[in-house]
Amino acid sequence: MYAIGLCIGCCGWIGSLAEAPAMIHDLNHFTINHRGAVTDSGRSFVDPNGWTTNGDGSITNIGRLSDSRLQTDKKLLRGQVSDSTGSPVEYATAVLLKGETQVGGAVTDSTGSFSIEAVPGDYALLVQFVGYDAWRQSVQLPMNEPLHVRLHTSEVALGEVVVRATQLERKGDRFVLSVLPQTGKDGSELLREAPGVWISNQGVSINGMSGTKVFIDEREVHLEGEELVRYLHSLRSDEIRSIEVIPIAGAEYEASARGGVIRISLRHRRADGVQGHITMETAQVAGFQGYNPSAAVQARVGRWNWEASGSGDWVPRDKLSSEDVRLYADPSQSFHSQLTGKELRRNGQARLAALFETDSLNTLGAELEYVRQHSEQESVNDAWLTSQRSGSETIHSVGQYAQRQDFHTIAATANWIHKLDGEGSMVKFIGNYLRKSSSGNNRQQARYEQTAAVSDTTYRMQVEADYDLATADLAFRKQLSQRMSYQLGAKYTYTLMDDASRYEALIDSRWEELTRYRAELRYHEHITGAYGSFSGDWGAWSLQAGLRLEYVNTADQSGSLQRDYLDLFPNLSVTRAFDPARRLMLIGQYRRNIERPAFSTLNPNRIQRSEYNYVVGNPLLKPTYIHHVLFTWVYAYRYTLTMACSLHRDLVRENALIDSENPDASYVTYLNQDRENHWYVAVGLPLELTSWLKLNVNLTGVRQQIRAEAGQPYVPHWLGFANVTATVQLPQGFSFETRYAGQSRLYSGTGEIAPFHTVGVAVRKKLFNDRWLLMAHAENLFDAQYGFASHLPGYDIQSQTNQASVGRHFKVSLSWHFQSGKRVDRRQLDSANEAERNRLK
Repeated sequence: MYAIGLCIGCCGWIGSLAEAPAMIHDLNHFTINHRGAVTDSGRSFVDPNGWTTNGDGSITNIGRLSDSRLQTDKKLLRGQVSDSTGSPVEYATAVLLKGETQVGGAVTDSTGSFSIEAVPGDYALLVQFVGYDAWRQSVQLPMNEPLHVRLHTSEVALGEVVVRATQLERKGDRFVLSVLPQTGKDGSELLREAPGVWISNQGVSINGMSGTKVFIDEREVHLEGEELVRYLHSLRSDEIRSIEVIPIAGAEYEASARGGVIRISLRHRRADGVQGHITMETAQVAGFQGYNPSAAVQARVGRWNWEASGSGDWVPRDKLSSEDVRLYADPSQSFHSQLTGKELRRNGQARLAALFETDSLNTLGAELEYVRQHSEQESVNDAWLTSQRSGSETIHSVGQYAQRQDFHTIAATANWIHKLDGEGSMVKFIGNYLRKSSSGNNRQQARYEQTAAVSDTTYRMQVEADYDLATADLAFRKQLSQRMSYQLGAKYTYTLMDDASRYEALIDSRWEELTRYRAELRYHEHITGAYGSFSGDWGAWSLQAGLRLEYVNTADQSGSLQRDYLDLFPNLSVTRAFDPARRLMLIGQYRRNIERPAFSTLNPNRIQRSEYNYVVGNPLLKPTYIHHVLFTWVYAYRYTLTMACSLHRDLVRENALIDSENPDASYVTYLNQDRENHWYVAVGLPLELTSWLKLNVNLTGVRQQIRAEAGQPYVPHWLGFANVTATVQLPQGFSFETRYAGQSRLYSGTGEIAPFHTVGVAVRKKLFNDRWLLMAHAENLFDAQYGFASHLPGYDIQSQTNQASVGRHFKVSLSWHFQSGKRVDRRQLDSANEAERNRLK
């Protein structure tokens, strides 16, 4: 019966794992043919410094300059391409030539802008796009002003032009992938190809590290697990402008952003239009049925951007069974229990957002969101207990349990963004308010059978909890130059948790309250934060440094939990490139993080799982502090080797304890461990074996050291994780994918999780010019299930859980992407309270 709680707690340990930089500088070569299609030419590129990059990715020096000449003396050529009407031309190719040798190239973004780096000197710039006359002009670097290029319509078809497009590069504390629209992939496919980025049914992470945040256009996507993966499936390469992977988040992010950040920027269109998608997914297997519809529409009308979306998660049946066995030191005692049950879920989400551009410098936005979650669980538990308290007689008990939970969440967001220049400088204000109300009704009936007597008990519990969350965030960003910028910001967060539970017993046909189990908690929290950060890029060296200050005041209704503390959270990222093409880089990073307890762990409500065990929260929990230090070697732009450590203080872990009033019963609660250290090595190997076969391998080995209380010796463990994805591109729009995810035995508090390995396959078919996407999945082919163990004074507990939705199951989904007019300027509203919202989950 510890399966659900222990699994959640133990899986959280991954939050201390490595973050390997995931996206890096690539030297792919692309050909724009007369039809406007982009293909990989595989041709060699010769750099004027004397370095040559071959089609196979190898690099040699032809001896023009010494190896010591790095990129420190390169200058930036910036320009903007427009047509005869002055409208920006997107996807035009800009090529910088030295004689007839290509020195650099770029593809224009949605505003028609491009930038190319080269050493000072005389060059020729060639700009082309299908349907326009080629534009060519001599240029001299350095140039003080951006170059304005105007293309004129041509009726002559263009020939092929080779473009060296920088797709992957290192910038400060992050790796940036620029996405070509012709790639024809969805968001999850693009992320799967990034070394260090893991995607599974549990969600998205950097090198397996839990707590990774995903942002779409500055707004955090507060979806989890399969819902998040389904959302990424709905994004396509023609909608995505770039993807940034930040293994260690900077000071501008919450100090609780311990799992790094993935930022997805969408293409901004300036023409009116409508686009969206409708998706239906179903999962079917014996004992489980699931239906997941979703839809989204984005529209631009004049200066307005509108977005509406909705999704549902309807599970009419999800069967569960589990078995618990106690292994006593005294062989005369024994315990065995079996549980069977089922769950029903009805969840839904709706969102409406609007942004208005008052002028070219100012944007106002507002958003409303509503989430409803409903679940019903029923189970029957048979248990046989022989103990000293029973006089060595076996007691057979039969328990029936019914739980019903409802959650209603309403959130509102408003923001204002003021651009200070065209280089990225801005002022931004964001305000949020969230209200979450929950209610639960639990009922327990138990019958105890002994030789001499039969007795029964009936209990019920009612829980009411309300959460209020409000934030105000002000940020200022100044772009000092193309290579240097700084940020300043401040944020205030207020949280109120009002929780009460009532526990009653049926005595003589009348409900009587059991006051000793009654719990009330009115908890409020004030967090005031301020930060500053700086980033710079000087050729072979890159630097990102920041400092965040947070003052926290917390108290409960009685005042017994009064706490005030001031914290500093520094971060630093330094990158050193060892060759002009940046094929070999060493990255050093550090950040101090905090992980505040989830509100569910603070809640002192007693949740009865069976007649012999229950779960109860701990309002006395302290926050966890984490020091992250890592060094990462990057070779050939994509292969990564990370050696690092994460040092935890007061890590919150689940612990199984014996009930002092009833030694035959045990319970799970949350306690702070004194220290837990993780020393690890992580390897990322994204292999492109052929043009149609890709293999992405991520491996992590961990040396875990646990010290539950100060003064005790550390207890060491070896842990291992693997995530492997093989993707095969087939003709006629088909693709086939095989995924393996595995973990060794995990250790958390007084519990363990048995090794767990899953294999899944998926087939995708794009239909009708990529407007439709059909997917079929087979998940957990070998029907792996979770096994658990807990160690208590006097006995151990071994548990095996079988849940239909976790085991082998099959899914089919169909998505339709629609669009009218030109591609829509799809923008999303910034949000500032997501770090706190995650604590409500």
